[in-house]
Amino acid sequence: MLIKIHSVKNKNLKRILEHIVYLAIIFILIPGFFYFELCIVLPVVVEEWTFAHFIHLMCATFLLVNIVGNMIYGMFTNTTIKGRYLDSFNKCDWTVCSVCECLRPPRAWHCNTCDICILKRDHHCTFFASCVGYFNHRYFILFTLYIFISMVYAFYYNVKFLATFITWNHGLVIIKFIFPLASFVIDFSKESLYVFLVVINFIIGIFSGFLFFYHFNNLLKGKVVPETKKGRNQLLYNRGWKANLIEVFGSRWYLTWISPFMHSPLPDA
Repeated sequence: MLIKIHSVKNKNLKRILEHIVYLAIIFILIPGFFYFELCIVLPVVVEEWTFAHFIHLMCATFLLVNIVGNMIYGMFTNTTIKGRYLDSFNKCDWTVCSVCECLRPPRAWHCNTCDICILKRDHHCTFFASCVGYFNHRYFILFTLYIFISMVYAFYYNVKFLATFITWNHGLVIIKFIFPLASFVIDFSKESLYVFLVVINFIIGIFSGFLFFYHFNNLLKGKVVPETKKGRNQLLYNRGWKANLIEVFGSRWYLTWISPFMHSPLPDA
């Protein structure tokens, strides 16, 4: 659900405004969930100011920094062909983009939403408000990974949290899990709100897990999404799992999971 805006000339501002619905969801859900987990759930399932409590706070901080950091880097890392010197001894397999009016290397595609060609374009990510390509593929993979880990981590303790106060109530509690939003609107109680948040937690966990495993599987095979959709089974760009990891995460691929600020140079585009 993109909002088409034609009056704004600045491309960066325009893409942010066009994706404002998705960005609003992200910037509401992330702090909302972390407040719920740290300020409401954690004090119930773990005794406050104990060693275990501090460990959970440290884990939550680590996850939050990686989610937000990878999202920001993914949004603002330029992975387009604009302003780049692309050299090649053999350009016979390069194509011409009729919109950008330039030569583009293999695996570079034009994005109608971004209105420019993207190097090694994987897909357009509405939550990044930009395309995922050669220079920001790392951040997208780690963004989905850490959201998935956070949701699994939170879901375990959310179930323990609900178990402390939720009642069977002749089976009516099942209705709250099947129709959480309707139950919250009708009942408007803390119990209904907490059930609604846990159901959202479960859905986001399933969705982010699917995204991570799907794209990571493509990464290990040296594929990008357009090649998967076209049914190219010959794996033309598969260089082996380690070389494929280096192409996305850089020469320090084994350290990039620690922080989005970790410098890891990519091979030449």
